[in-house]
Amino acid sequence: MNSNYVSLFSNLSVALDTHKAYWQSHAFREPELPWRAQLPDLHAALLALGDESLLELESDAGALQRFTQDYVPGQDALLKMLEGIPSLLRSPDEIPSEMRFFAKHIPGRKWQQIQYFSAHTESRGKRFIDWCCGKGHLGRYMARSRAADVLGLEWDQVLVDEGRDLARDMVEGTMDLQCCDVLSRETVDHLASKDHVLALHACGDLHRQLLTTAVLKPMAAVSIAPCCYQKTRAERYEFLSRQGQEQALALRRQDLHTMVQETVTAPGAVRRRRIQLQQWRLGFDLLQRELRGEDTYMTTPSLPQSVLKLGFKGFCRLLAERRGLSLSAEPDWDHYETLGEQRFAEARRLDVLRLSYRRALEVLVLLDQLLFLQEHGFQAELREFCPRELSPRNLLINAWRD
Repeated sequence: MNSNYVSLFSNLSVALDTHKAYWQSHAFREPELPWRAQLPDLHAALLALGDESLLELESDAGALQRFTQDYVPGQDALLKMLEGIPSLLRSPDEIPSEMRFFAKHIPGRKWQQIQYFSAHTESRGKRFIDWCCGKGHLGRYMARSRAADVLGLEWDQVLVDEGRDLARDMVEGTMDLQCCDVLSRETVDHLASKDHVLALHACGDLHRQLLTTAVLKPMAAVSIAPCCYQKTRAERYEFLSRQGQEQALALRRQDLHTMVQETVTAPGAVRRRRIQLQQWRLGFDLLQRELRGEDTYMTTPSLPQSVLKLGFKGFCRLLAERRGLSLSAEPDWDHYETLGEQRFAEARRLDVLRLSYRRALEVLVLLDQLLFLQEHGFQAELREFCPRELSPRNLLINAWRD
């Protein structure tokens, strides 16, 4: 087992446990944050941020970390632990030009992610498995560029049919797609011990299932870039490795959500709609606290951005109905909408501290998964595989058996 990864996991776990008051506090849920008395200078500096400075911190992880570590004792040492993760090896310019015909079927950013993912993935089995493959874009690319056999597993039959149509004209390699829920027991019937499983941005329980399946089968190799860690049935992160299970730190689902709260790839219009929804949620939060006579946050269901068409009043009535909250009187809707905007501006700034721990939390979870694979006979490495501008979820675990 690689002692460097063991040591890094242990040190990160202890440091994050020491700092948990900073990354477990959520300004959108808690109007008064528990760390304010400990870090009064940071609290004042965050509230004083102008809109342009705030946007820079939100979109530049390095700038964000440099800003907060000047105020938080020990955060610089914690962040320095992350510097040993290897970065990019190849750029898209080195991808053979004859492969660019694939781009017409694939969204631009996804196309570039696939190129980088491939550049960091060696062929270590007799066949590739494209896990949760969608239309099989990654699998077709690997089949064509490596003249390899690929099997794609996808639960959505519509996507499977579309992927089969796209794979019909393969010149080199073969790409087969099968309709299969990877969370079901039938998955192992499609797999062989000589397979190399690929997963580019498989969410939550889907990538956890890959890891446990790779160990139980067992697979020849795994290359996995996880995403959306919070999409899991469990309320808390269940550590996979023995070392993870023995350490003291506990991660809630909302902590896993912290890890993916980045919008560096979102278009401007999408960001503006997200902001308005958040402003309205905070306006509703202030309203429900008064109506219930309880100064506590009420969880509310996720809603599509299309609810913006309802206006603030319709939005609040919908949430109240979903939560069984009576709106017998007619509130001053303009008042609460304005309060929501003001509260959002403040919470957005104060949440900068929590978000400065995103990378450390993500690395901790990925190290747990890497150590789990090492405990079951894999050699493994953790590295960045693409620029953050293409995807903030740019960390890749490569694992293989000798």
